Amino acid sequence: MGLRALAQAARRKESPLVVGLDPAPLRFPGELRDLAEAQATLEFCLGILEAVEPYAAAVKPQVAFFERLGPEGMKVYAALVSAARDLGLPVISDAKRGDIGPVAAAYAEAHLRLYGATCVTVNPYMGSDAVLPFLEEARRRDAGGGVFALVATSNPSSGEIQQATDPPLHEVAARLVANLGQRDGDYLDCGAVVGATRPSIGRRVRELLPDALFLTPGYGAQGGGAPEVVPLLDARGAGVLVNSSRAILYAHEKTSTDYRHAASEAARQARDDLRHAGVRC
Repeated sequence: MGLRALAQAARRKESPLVVGLDPAPLRFPGELRDLAEAQATLEFCLGILEAVEPYAAAVKPQVAFFERLGPEGMKVYAALVSAARDLGLPVISDAKRGDIGPVAAAYAEAHLRLYGATCVTVNPYMGSDAVLPFLEEARRRDAGGGVFALVATSNPSSGEIQQATDPPLHEVAARLVANLGQRDGDYLDCGAVVGATRPSIGRRVRELLPDALFLTPGYGAQGGGAPEVVPLLDARGAGVLVNSSRAILYAHEKTSTDYRHAASEAARQARDDLRHAGVRC
């Protein structure tokens, strides 16, 4: 159990970078636009995987971008999970599932067992019943995976819910993570999604979750940078995996180079920026 696979990969690569796979066919390079969307998505994402592998600790496919393509899209998703694992890249399935009981167990079985993701993101706002089935599935597999629960997200309107109560709901969610997670090595097997766009909130969540691994979106295209990530580090100066999606996937839009080369350079730069800021896992 635990999130060992992610932490081990980050340490092996000396990189806290996670590359999000959010494939939007209208932004693919010209040579892929004549293909059917599912085939173009597969080829684009396979190219990205190979390009970023030297610099990324893990990849995070956003499941919605594959679901929108129907059955063929889910075949692409399965193929990418398999290809990432062949490259030694742990896979965080960004599904944000949020149901309870047998339904949550079915989601967990689908993503962690059938598709073979290392971890999955879940929405905890229905309480522990929405998280435990995922943790139980991960613990049965004992493959170094686990769960990331949404705690303090990076989107602009998050405060409408997460900061609207006393205590704020992000603190309630953080305490839920602390109660449900089991210590395995350096971290709990229940991690927390904590955005880089509100460092003061991230600092407070870290106070409540000193032993949790954070998955941190909001870096890059959403405006967060390495300085915003630093307040999220734990007492060892570690404990954060930083996700960047569009800034890496579509780096070719700002250059005249091949999309794979552009993505590789963007991933290398992001890794280096995070390293220089002292961000590590």
